[in-house]
Amino acid sequence: MTEQTTESLPEIARLQPRQQMAMDCARCARPLGAGGRIWGETRHRGHLFRLWVCAPHCPPRAPGGTPP
Repeated sequence: MTEQTTESLPEIARLQPRQQMAMDCARCARPLGAGGRIWGETRHRGHLFRLWVCAPHCPPRAPGGTPP
């Protein structure tokens, strides 16, 4: 079962491969490791993708920094 969200899911084609394969957060692109939660499911070219995000939330970005 997927979690309901008020945010719309991103287009799969715009995500990096590691985000598509649930290795990195679909929002902030940080490695998920053993933690994470399901953001939602979407289909792309007939394939089901389950997007994962940081749990309980994405950590704030460093001032003036970019995500790793």
